[in-house]
Amino acid sequence: MAASLLLLQLLTLVTAVARGEDAEVLCSDTACYTLHRAELVWSAAQERCQHDGGNLAPAGSRAEAERLGQLLAASTAASAWIGLRLERGRCVQPQEPLRGFTWAASGEPGNYSAWLSEPHVTCLSTRCVALRPAGPHGPPGWVDRPCRAVLPAFLCKFSFRGMCGPLRLGGPGRVSYETPFGVRSPALAAAPFGTLAEVVCEEAESPAFTVCKGQPDGDSFAWQPPGPFCPSTCAHNNGGCQQLCLEAPGQPSRCACQSGYVLGPDMASCLPEDACHPNPCQGSCQPRPGGFECICEDGYVLAPDGHHCMDVDECLEGPCKHECHNTAGSFFCSCRPGYQPAGPDGHDCRDEDECAQPHACPQLCLNIPGSFRCTCRAGYQQQPGSDACLDVDECLRDPCPGPCHNFPGSFKCICPPGFLLQEDGHSCLAAPTTGEQLVDTVGTTSILQTASTTWTMGTPSPAAIPGGLTPSAPMVVGSEHSPEHGADGPRLLLYYILGSLVAILLLLAFALALLACRKRAARREKPKAKSAADNYCWVPEQPESRSRAGSERR
Repeated sequence: MAASLLLLQLLTLVTAVARGEDAEVLCSDTACYTLHRAELVWSAAQERCQHDGGNLAPAGSRAEAERLGQLLAASTAASAWIGLRLERGRCVQPQEPLRGFTWAASGEPGNYSAWLSEPHVTCLSTRCVALRPAGPHGPPGWVDRPCRAVLPAFLCKFSFRGMCGPLRLGGPGRVSYETPFGVRSPALAAAPFGTLAEVVCEEAESPAFTVCKGQPDGDSFAWQPPGPFCPSTCAHNNGGCQQLCLEAPGQPSRCACQSGYVLGPDMASCLPEDACHPNPCQGSCQPRPGGFECICEDGYVLAPDGHHCMDVDECLEGPCKHECHNTAGSFFCSCRPGYQPAGPDGHDCRDEDECAQPHACPQLCLNIPGSFRCTCRAGYQQQPGSDACLDVDECLRDPCPGPCHNFPGSFKCICPPGFLLQEDGHSCLAAPTTGEQLVDTVGTTSILQTASTTWTMGTPSPAAIPGGLTPSAPMVVGSEHSPEHGADGPRLLLYYILGSLVAILLLLAFALALLACRKRAARREKPKAKSAADNYCWVPEQPESRSRAGSERR
């Protein structure tokens, strides 16, 4: 049963050889990158990559970008599509490393970018990114293009569980690799899981096939069936062995390893008994056919010596709006004073409203970008060199026609009794009053009149008061804009009201006394005795004589 399944798999992969195409291939770690020469628009290139199980290649790190640059440099293409795209309806974000673009393979956007020029600012059209090789313009980098533009090449990425080492031959022959993503290559430094290798030996009548498969331990991969292929004597190419080639009479040659090494799953290469113990890497160690590979954590790249890891300075890509601080293996953004971090990743900054804090200023607070300013209310002025507010003594400007009383933040003008402060807060006008009409016995009439006099600026003259009385104390009237009263205001106002009432009562008492005296004098005169003649009407003589004279003339 197992043999039948293996045969079926081999037939399937052999069929794939017929449809395989030639392309530049570079495999490393658990991924393979391919360069395809075909004039396509971005969407068609992405469909080709997806049809074979991958996506247009991303460049999420500096190491990945270098692999793509190597593939493009080996070709004659002027540029090639990569998997970076800005969808219609999304706007370019100048403050972000990817400028708002996203990778076709999704995942985290990352902080790495290699823009040769800023992308076209738009929100209404789709834009796609091409990789340009190194040249007169400088190192390889990214440029944005309309997604409907046709480019001569495109780059794909395919991910796998693991890799097998190159296939070793024990004698004259050639190898052809057919990858799971449909690309044929005559030589691979590493073959991805599922790769079919066709071996044609010079002395063999038919080719041999082998497949890169996973081992039972689940952590390693090897060719099944193992090599070396095209066996001959150890005299030719050391029998295809990495270290020792052993021959025995009547038996084919076989490979062996020196002390401290063990034969690899391909039966030709030699691996250290424990290549990663002790750990020769600064990062993590991964056993590989023929040795080991050092892997660095995110934020680090492998040093040229292949053992140490170097920190990546992410701040060189400008990921922060204000300030960027590089740290070991990472970075963080900070904002200038007066701003707070914003955005889902904290890379943006927004203005902080300091005036929202309690007691930011003694009186009024004005928020400005990155800071704030304290001001004072009307009637106060700011103390030099401080935010404290001092009261302004408005009475020093002589705003009243008479006395002026200063209060915190305002002032009051003082008017005499019987006068009211006008709307302008400065003029005093006498309050209207009504006097009682007095009639004497001889028909003479005396009327107690009221005077109406206005007290204005520059003419401080009191109004005439009936009876010749002069008020003894003034009346305080606050200015309309005065927000508060002094401690002695109510007491003074009470005194002035009482004084006015006393003056009015004295006037009324004087008028009543005069009226009573007139009535009393009229009662003292006795009426004369009436006679009979009083019942007759006496005609004056002068009119009668005039009547008679008229009759005589007739």
